[in-house]
Amino acid sequence: MKKEAKYIATVSLGVMGAGFLATLPVSSTIWGGFLQGGFEAGVVGGLADWFAVSALFRHPLGIPIPHTALLPKNRDKITKALVSTVENELLSKETIRARLQQIRFLERGLAIAETNLDNAAVHKGLTTLAKQALSAIDLEKLTPLIAEEMHKALQDVDTGKLVRALADTVIQGGYDGKTFDFVIDKVEAWAIKAETRDQLGAMALKAFEGLQSNGFMAFAVNAFLGMVNEEKIGGIIQNFVLSYIEQMRTKNHPRRESVLSFIRSELKKLERNPKLLAELDSLKSKLPDMLDLDEKLAGLLERLKTKAENFVDQPDFVPGYVLPIVRKMLRSIQENADMIERGEHFIQDQIAAYLEQNHSKIGQLVKENLDKLTNEKLTQLMEDKLGPDLQWIRVNGAICGFIIGLGLAGLKMLF
Repeated sequence: MKKEAKYIATVSLGVMGAGFLATLPVSSTIWGGFLQGGFEAGVVGGLADWFAVSALFRHPLGIPIPHTALLPKNRDKITKALVSTVENELLSKETIRARLQQIRFLERGLAIAETNLDNAAVHKGLTTLAKQALSAIDLEKLTPLIAEEMHKALQDVDTGKLVRALADTVIQGGYDGKTFDFVIDKVEAWAIKAETRDQLGAMALKAFEGLQSNGFMAFAVNAFLGMVNEEKIGGIIQNFVLSYIEQMRTKNHPRRESVLSFIRSELKKLERNPKLLAELDSLKSKLPDMLDLDEKLAGLLERLKTKAENFVDQPDFVPGYVLPIVRKMLRSIQENADMIERGEHFIQDQIAAYLEQNHSKIGQLVKENLDKLTNEKLTQLMEDKLGPDLQWIRVNGAICGFIIGLGLAGLKMLF
């Protein structure tokens, strides 16, 4: 309560009382009676308004007069009325909803986000968020899950298609011819050696000696063996093999093409070879253990996580990598009018649903805050807020009473 207003109200009442007492000795005179009527009415008006103002908050002079201390006695009614006014008038659902519908939340949010992208605090927040996201990754739980999915994916591989794809790759890439040339080179390197020649000659002589023949055939064989030795017959066989190898090496030679055609035909048959497919299926189930897949996967994920953490710590991580993506995403949303409208409708629907569920909490909040105040504190609060105006009521009561008293005294004198 403002002390100045209370002081003025008290002074006005005192002036009226002093005036009334001062005019008592001269009340028999015309002017004395006239003024006494004004001061007397001013005292009555001032006291009446003092009583009325005091009765709002407490018992005047501490006397429990009926219908006084109205605020403490009617606290519950006042609280309910205030809660009802706030809920149904000042902050009604319709009022709040109508006001919120005027706000474009998504557009404002996008504009604010775009404006603050270059803020150092935003950069720091994005970096911290990325670090927290990485630290939240539990590799001990993640690794078995990924390994299990990799095992399943490996087992789901169609072995027949895999063999066909490998065979097609070998044929289309010319690896069959390259492999054949490699074998031919190795055979030639073996066949051209002198020791190979001698081995071939010894094997041929032993084969001739083992022939079972009679008569002229036996004579011819023995005559042939008498004319050749290991070196000669080995040289003949060696030259034949080298000549055959040269034919096999020559591109488009019928013999080479015949061998390659056979190889390709056999490669294409592999996808229908049940024994091979069964062995490959068995190998698929053993492959993870053979390759230590789980251990290698755990090491790989750990290395990737470490690299990601180091990458996030780089000064250009947010401005160079994160912000371009965020800006592109924001522009994409801003340029999509349909998405903006759907977003605004979604936000408004969510707010409306939240308002519907929690509107009563506004009144509860008002009531809870009022209930925290004791009668004395509530009275003091009301007096502090309304006291100056209420004290001026006292002043106006004294002045109006004085004027009315003068008027009534004048009428008495006339009649």
